[in-house]
Amino acid sequence: MLINLDQQRGDYFANGDVTEILRKFVKKEGPITVVDLREKSEDKGGIIAGIRSGELSQLLDFEYDSNRDIDTMQLVERLDRMDDTELMVLPPDYRIRSKDTRKIVVYNLDSLVNLDSAIVKRTLLGDVIPRGPLSRKRKEKEEWNPEKVLRTAMDNLHERKDTLKEKTFVGYKWKSTDGHAHIVSLYRSIMGAELRTFQNFAAYKLLIPTFRKELRLGKSSWSGYRVPLTSEDKEKKQEKVARYERHLKKRRKEGSPLFHYISQLDVDFKDLIEFDRAEPRSGTVRHVRVPSRSTTDGNKEEGRFYKFKLTQVPVFERGNSGASGYVWEVRGTCPCPDIEYRSDRRGKPYLGQNEEVYCAHEIAALHSLRKKLENKEFNVPLLPFVIPTQEMMEFTDKLRYQTILVERHDPNTVRASKRVLNHTEIERLLWAKVMRAGYEQCFTTDIGVFKERKINPQDYLVRFT
Repeated sequence: MLINLDQQRGDYFANGDVTEILRKFVKKEGPITVVDLREKSEDKGGIIAGIRSGELSQLLDFEYDSNRDIDTMQLVERLDRMDDTELMVLPPDYRIRSKDTRKIVVYNLDSLVNLDSAIVKRTLLGDVIPRGPLSRKRKEKEEWNPEKVLRTAMDNLHERKDTLKEKTFVGYKWKSTDGHAHIVSLYRSIMGAELRTFQNFAAYKLLIPTFRKELRLGKSSWSGYRVPLTSEDKEKKQEKVARYERHLKKRRKEGSPLFHYISQLDVDFKDLIEFDRAEPRSGTVRHVRVPSRSTTDGNKEEGRFYKFKLTQVPVFERGNSGASGYVWEVRGTCPCPDIEYRSDRRGKPYLGQNEEVYCAHEIAALHSLRKKLENKEFNVPLLPFVIPTQEMMEFTDKLRYQTILVERHDPNTVRASKRVLNHTEIERLLWAKVMRAGYEQCFTTDIGVFKERKINPQDYLVRFT
């Protein structure tokens, strides 16, 4: 994700604009047309066609054979090799119209990678496997943790990529013990991780001055600076300020220390993820407030954030193995527009509403809760949401900021229009990347992996321009 610091907060998470993308590659005042792309390609190159031949003129004239010239694994390889000076142009074969998205996500079960499949169970359990999803107790016994299960499912796709490479996947799913489907989109997982990182950056800007004031006055901000801080509170806040300031001094790949970029962020306290003060235990409800990715008037609460509940949260005492069974039950009640992807395929609409299609806000909230409880006696050891590697994040940003799609609305003409990719089209190509590279190159659910490799995902999840 790229944040343009010249923009206001409401534009930070906005989808890319096709003209903004093209202007990076075609130096021209006014509108940029398909003709300009053709001329740029013929003149200096730097524009790659997403068909087997790589010829842009062949793509723009629609003079290619879809059966012969569309190769998604080759496309992924070309995207991986692209540098910042190149633009990818995709043919209409990769189009998934917005009106078709809900049908694909909600009703086409074949578009979801099934974590309860016989292939996954047989790989992990051997030839003798139970019918249907495993019980919670069996999952606990078999240590059915998300990292192991997702690696198995995605590596199976990698092994079968030659036969599956042109198939559209839009998420992975499993069933909880109540029989309801839980659906996770790779792209929403990435957006949730980005939102969590963004709130961290907002916290650096907002909380350091707040902590300093608390330490100066010796009183807590949450009480309106009336209740004195305990010696333990003072010690914790001093440690946090020192830790935040050390982090802000680190130089970013963009060229300057993190502080240089954080100081320019357009944020306020509504951009922080806030939890209730309840002491967590497994299965309890946590109330949370998460900032919207987009925002309205800063003086209005409407649209600034979402308030919702997290239930069946896998909070366990250290050393308790129950999380492997319980983690698959977690759900949220975020009222954001993603709720429209919850279906009525269970036969009764009110039951369909209980299907869990996790949104970015719920995922960001659960990542934040895991971090909040990281050093507590009761913590969140496991979550079923993938976190992208740097390689996958670079691939995602190429789809957002260096890729456009051309399409022909009238089949009787050769006139082409152009646009950025929608979320479902990006999702499809993220799965193609998984098929080509395998799970380990693309994702993990284990935050310990980053610590072992001394990698901070914040360094690449959100970048500045």
